[in-house]
Amino acid sequence: MQHKKRRWISYLPKTVGVALWVCLIILCLILRNEITLENIVNFTPKNPALAVLIMLLLYALKGISMPIYGGILYAASGIIFPLPTAIAVNTAGSVIMTTMPFLIGKHLGAKLLDRLVQKNPKLELLRSFPKQNDLLISFLVRLVGVLPADLVSMYLGASGLDYVRYIIGTTLGLLPSIINFSVMGMSINDVSSPAFWLSLICEICLSVFSVIIFYVLKKKKEFKS
Repeated sequence: MQHKKRRWISYLPKTVGVALWVCLIILCLILRNEITLENIVNFTPKNPALAVLIMLLLYALKGISMPIYGGILYAASGIIFPLPTAIAVNTAGSVIMTTMPFLIGKHLGAKLLDRLVQKNPKLELLRSFPKQNDLLISFLVRLVGVLPADLVSMYLGASGLDYVRYIIGTTLGLLPSIINFSVMGMSINDVSSPAFWLSLICEICLSVFSVIIFYVLKKKKEFKS
């Protein structure tokens, strides 16, 4: 009896953790239509430290299941904070946002890979990326930002990538968009400014480049098959 009681207690932390995850996911689903750039800016408090905390929490929620484009969070930080702070907050937020699904994938392991590919066949393309270089894989897959970010994180986690190399490559791959959207947010009150248009053009060029690279890799994989 005592043994059974101890065993039950040992499961308690895990049960509480799962309950918290479920509550957060439900909250994300309920609020999914309310998460807009305007609402984020209006909701964020004037206290700088509290504002940073709220933004990082939003990144954590997105990392779990929030269906929101990351560029909205990047731009919101550009509106709320001075540019250096915005870039720092967005970089830290990106680490949080891409770490959570990676750890989920890491925990579930290889058995998750086929399920993810079935959910989104485009993930099959990841098998074409260079092997034995976790940092390069992570960098390329973020730079070629065509694939769903959260599913990519889970896939790479389930593939057994080293976390440190993964997060360095991921951050470097996301950095151009972090800077571009932060500058656009900073310049949102004057969309005729050179800073806004330069960052917008850079982001468009990056998107076009990503699509081209994606289809080149796709054709290369089809040719090998």
